[in-house]
Amino acid sequence: MPEACTLKPAHSYNNTIYFRPLIPLLLAFIAGITCAYLLPDKILPATGGISLSAASLIFSACRRKNALLSPLFLFFCLGYFALTPWMTRTFPDDHIRHFVNDNTQWEIFGTIDATPEFQNFRTVCILNHIRLSRPGSDAPPVWVRGKLRTIIYGKTGGLDVGDRIAFTSKLSPFTNFKNPGGFDYIKYMAFQQVWGNAYTSSQKTAIQASAGGMRKTLTFVRHRISELIHRAASGDANAILNALILGDRQQISKPLRQAFNRAGISHILAISGLHVGILATFSFFLFKWLLSRSGLFLRHAWTRKGAAILSIFPVLFYGIMAGMSPSTQRAVIMVCVFLLTFLIHREHDLINTVSIAALFILIFHPPSLFSVAFQLSFVSVLSIIYGVRRVYHLNTKSLGGAHFLMKTGATFLLVSGLAIIGTAPLTMFYFNQISLMGIFSNLIFVPLIGFIVVPLGLFSVLVFMPFSVPAAFWGLKICGIILKTAILWIYQIAELPWAAMKTVTPSHIEIILAYALFAGILYLLFPAASARGKKIDLATDLSNKEKQSSTDSQLAALKTTEKSIGHRFLNFGTVLKYRQSGRTGGILYLVIILIIISGDVSYWVQKRWGKTDLTVTVIDVGQGNAALLEMPKGQTALIDGGGYTDNTLFDVGERVLAPFLWRRKIKTIETVILTHYDADHLNGLIYILKNFNVRQVFANHDPGTCMKNKEFTEVMRQNQIRYPAYKDFTKKMEINGVTIKVLYPGENFSAPETAATWRNSNNNSMVIQVNFGKHALLFPGDIMAEGEKELVDSGVSLPSTVMVSPHHGSRNSTTENFLDHVHPESIVISSGRQNRFGFPSPIVLALYENRNIKTFRTDVHGAVTISSDGNWLTMTPFTGAGFSWN
Repeated sequence: MPEACTLKPAHSYNNTIYFRPLIPLLLAFIAGITCAYLLPDKILPATGGISLSAASLIFSACRRKNALLSPLFLFFCLGYFALTPWMTRTFPDDHIRHFVNDNTQWEIFGTIDATPEFQNFRTVCILNHIRLSRPGSDAPPVWVRGKLRTIIYGKTGGLDVGDRIAFTSKLSPFTNFKNPGGFDYIKYMAFQQVWGNAYTSSQKTAIQASAGGMRKTLTFVRHRISELIHRAASGDANAILNALILGDRQQISKPLRQAFNRAGISHILAISGLHVGILATFSFFLFKWLLSRSGLFLRHAWTRKGAAILSIFPVLFYGIMAGMSPSTQRAVIMVCVFLLTFLIHREHDLINTVSIAALFILIFHPPSLFSVAFQLSFVSVLSIIYGVRRVYHLNTKSLGGAHFLMKTGATFLLVSGLAIIGTAPLTMFYFNQISLMGIFSNLIFVPLIGFIVVPLGLFSVLVFMPFSVPAAFWGLKICGIILKTAILWIYQIAELPWAAMKTVTPSHIEIILAYALFAGILYLLFPAASARGKKIDLATDLSNKEKQSSTDSQLAALKTTEKSIGHRFLNFGTVLKYRQSGRTGGILYLVIILIIISGDVSYWVQKRWGKTDLTVTVIDVGQGNAALLEMPKGQTALIDGGGYTDNTLFDVGERVLAPFLWRRKIKTIETVILTHYDADHLNGLIYILKNFNVRQVFANHDPGTCMKNKEFTEVMRQNQIRYPAYKDFTKKMEINGVTIKVLYPGENFSAPETAATWRNSNNNSMVIQVNFGKHALLFPGDIMAEGEKELVDSGVSLPSTVMVSPHHGSRNSTTENFLDHVHPESIVISSGRQNRFGFPSPIVLALYENRNIKTFRTDVHGAVTISSDGNWLTMTPFTGAGFSWN
């Protein structure tokens, strides 16, 4: 083309940014959602930003100019605006949030909005379309917006989605464990539009079954499939089949879930691209075969287009039937976009498809951005795309059978490895575990389950079942047999001590650094395919042109071609020069990342093992006690572990204590001290003993209660943790300048001659005093008035700057005489919000106030951190102001 006629793109910088336009727009939308999360209730600036961006776009369109920043700013503001309904702190008058925590009994009538969760002796439901009325009042009922979490104790029968229930209850708010970096349960439930709790029993609940409708029909179909699966498979195989086909993971036991996690194949349990892709492929070829039998579709060349359109319907149906989890949503949208490319004759671009899927999900439900499933799903896909494009390039030569199998196996290993490495930082952040057997396990179980069980199960349910239930039964029966064998292997792999390892929690900066390092390594080790491809294409082109030099006209054409090839070689030289400079830049980039990582590691080494002060954190564990001691040079001790009566419902050790320790980069606890064996001090320790390197446990071995929890002693036996008798361990320990003393009870407290009617588990609590420099901290467990008197009469030195309130602030503890001898400047009360014991007692609170003792409460102020260099002592609550002493 003559130079005068050559078209040059205007605003080439625009082409660079908007080469794939959905990517920058998606990133701007995500940035807006993140900003709304961090800075809520800024709706007016966001609205103004939308108006300004829209005006700028209209202005640019009228002047026929490309807009660069206006679309990004518009999508940023739209993202902020999208999340606002979930983040707002102002609610309309008819919102259920106004009726929560008003201590009023309500007659509640609502519709079950999601599949009920059946737990041991209770059922958890989410109610919507709620009507409230006051019992015995003539006031009209009130219909309220928002959802309610309802816990029904006892057997509830066949509760299902769409059923209506009526009961009487108070409405209580959600609460958080207020610890640094802790999980925000209130916001988590708000993202689901659930704003409070209600409690009732099955005997006091009236149930009205749903009359019907599309949702009821779908539920009926799911039940029929589930019943058939139950007949065909039993036990763990039944639970896995329900997860693979229906997306119902409720039946998967905790040990089985942990086995999948340790083996590194938990992703198999989520309905994702594998399941949806199999269904889409089968549907496409089936419809294409059917439409090819029609002359009308053949004449208009619509067999592929028609098959693509028709295939969307079974994909959507399956996604809805499976519950549309984030991974399912992503897979359904990506497959639908891929199928639509058949209509517009465009090459499928996987990056654009992923961006469309993410944008669709975030537009319809912006809080999905903060969902673990959403993040893991998209990060794994992006890691595979980036890694495969860098590492592995298919050549155009046909491959022999053996070579094809080797290449397929290598590709499979590569994809599995990229997915595991790509999701590792997030897995460490959310689950504090990485599987060391992941690639090996995926090599076995993804083909076995993904390519045999899943297709056969889907085929049995979606094809056989509508026409022949016996055929569907036998298909599912074969799936169950395969799964039963696979599960045995999975358990055996998971039981290997090195199958997986627990990790500390990386910070957000450390996660970013990990991905930056991952991308940089791939960039340096595996250059892009373009330069290599150009070199091959040029050599091939030149060889072909040399063969066409037999005539004068061909020679003339060859000269022109050679001139063109010369220009192309010059361009290729430029490419190589650019790649060399890019490689140098890549090395510099990698060095900078490694320097930053080294700085981060040095910071934590200094913070953990180079510290010279004492830090004590009274952790918010709800109704219970737990305190972490971080001593100079990195040694740690844990006094009690909190806990609820039933760890199967909520394990404080797993959900509160362990995450708190991992966030502080702690995996080893030198000493655990259990003051006594009550559940609210002991049960949280069981998870810690299982998953941390604990060296020794000190307890009073109270003969009346020490065998109350056999799992506690069994874990110590299995992990070979030192657990000496009370009389056998020293009652005064010196650890890097910190002195830990056991002040109470006496070594013969359990002897028959010292028996007294007031002796019980609480009064036999170990009392611990921690001394560092000028200050002392007292941990008196749950001793009551009689125990306090015996402790005072023993004559030990009790004065302490800070004391944890005995027995959570009970009115049966903290006597005047005891306070006179301890003489604390400050007291920390560790108790739960709205606990049934009424802790802390108003009488005790008044006593502290009358003595001008600065009081902190974990139910109000959250965790309390106490720091001392031996001279100064500082107390810092999670919420509220702290203060210091010299």
